[in-house]
Amino acid sequence: VVITIVSCKTVGRIAAKYWLNREIKEFVANCEDKTSLIVGKENAVRYCDCAVDIVAEQYHNYQDAKKLSLPAIVEFINKCK
Repeated sequence: VVITIVSCKTVGRIAAKYWLNREIKEFVANCEDKTSLIVGKENAVRYCDCAVDIVAEQYHNYQDAKKLSLPAIVEFINKCK
């Protein structure tokens, strides 16, 4: 018997409609690096996993999302709290 545990929240569900998988991973990693000093490492991981979908929905072009400033990213993660 194989028991599979599926997370009820998949990172980048919405983002995957617009961005490549590597772009999602890159955004989340950059987001975590930039925000961990502000919100803490654990919160950064959780918030950035959430924010990637919100950002991708607003910025369908990943290159535009890459240009977001730290305050803009923090605004997005605040929507995930």
